[in-house]
Amino acid sequence: MRTASSSDSAEVLRRLREDLGSLRRIIGSQRLDRLIAVRSGVSIGVVAVAALGKVIDDGPMRMTDLADAVRMHPAALTRQVQALETEGYVERSADPLDGRASVVSATAIGRDAHRQIEEANDEIMAEQLGDWSFSDLVELVDGLDRLVADLRAVPAKRRGTIGG
Repeated sequence: MRTASSSDSAEVLRRLREDLGSLRRIIGSQRLDRLIAVRSGVSIGVVAVAALGKVIDDGPMRMTDLADAVRMHPAALTRQVQALETEGYVERSADPLDGRASVVSATAIGRDAHRQIEEANDEIMAEQLGDWSFSDLVELVDGLDRLVADLRAVPAKRRGTIGG
């Protein structure tokens, strides 16, 4: 961090860690899952929603590619996809290039369910952040975009030591 004392930097980083932990608990809470399920009429967990959304956004994809895209262990993803398949939200078929692999595609029912979940999420978020100005929201989103990009990036100092 630049232009701050080490104690100020440490305090800001401590607050950031705490806030990210709080955010993770809120986003992953069963209470929020239930609220979204009630509002949307669709009862699937946040992890399954993420997998379904990725398949909708990127089109049919192999299970291994989906696991990489949603950053999940393949066995855990298989359980989520099975649940989505049981509900009729996705279909699995053999990969035409490699019959041993599965390709996951969203169904019309799955796309509709995902739209309902997104609308419920948007309603809840609008209620929770109703007092925020548009510019406050834009500033938050820009900051979060930067944070996510920076946290995902390999620090430049370490690039030379990782993978060659």
